[in-house]
Amino acid sequence: MSSSKMMPLRVLCSIFILLTAVFNLSHCAAASLPDFQRHNPDIAKYAFARSYIEALNYVNNINLRWKKASPKELYAGDDVKVMRGYVSYLIKDNMDLRIARNFLTKYLHSENLLVRKTADTFIAACLTHIAINDKEKQVWDQWYAVKSNHLDTPANEKAFLKTQRDLTLKRKETGKKMIEASVLLANVLKSGRNTDEKGHLLAVTSKQREYLLGRLDEFGKDSLEWGLKAGQDHMQASIAVIREVLEDTVYYASLDDAPNPTAGLRQK
Repeated sequence: MSSSKMMPLRVLCSIFILLTAVFNLSHCAAASLPDFQRHNPDIAKYAFARSYIEALNYVNNINLRWKKASPKELYAGDDVKVMRGYVSYLIKDNMDLRIARNFLTKYLHSENLLVRKTADTFIAACLTHIAINDKEKQVWDQWYAVKSNHLDTPANEKAFLKTQRDLTLKRKETGKKMIEASVLLANVLKSGRNTDEKGHLLAVTSKQREYLLGRLDEFGKDSLEWGLKAGQDHMQASIAVIREVLEDTVYYASLDDAPNPTAGLRQK
């Protein structure tokens, strides 16, 4: 084969070697980044935060429903209506939980691994909560049958109350998972230009930040504290950790407040 015919093959080989070298260099550079930067690139974070806060709003609907008036308060003195009221509330709760879950399902395949983990944690909490509610509906239906057939002996009542306590404890655990997801969101909001989760720069602009905070205030205006504190329920704690990042403009800079690449970054 002549040298003129060999040229295209040599050129192709050279291009392949060059591309392989470039790929290896970029791969090594990405691998050398701190974990926070590798796992939390600034990809559609504002959109995700909006979706998360909307999902949280539906979870808050559940809290409001029970705090406004429980079935026991609404139908005091009428056992049948009380039991049916609990079942009705649980059905409504599950509707809200499914809507909340649906806001975040599209982020389960995000290129940002921290976004993916946040969505997965929140959705898992919703699904567990739904399963617990389904179980409690069965318990109330069974107790209704027991009462209707006049089989509500002290032993049966004791077993019923124990099951209710067990379900309440399990539901509290799902609340803790929602708090965990909200803490993760607070870190998602921090820019991937930070070297770690303690960085000062957020991945949203001042206007976007104002919108997120305003939306949070629409349903969380009664929870004005910053950060996790003893005695908070899962909604109060979730709102508090998100509020702290969005509202503290002294510690956390918005993207448009830090125009040069190093502004707002916390150096190691």
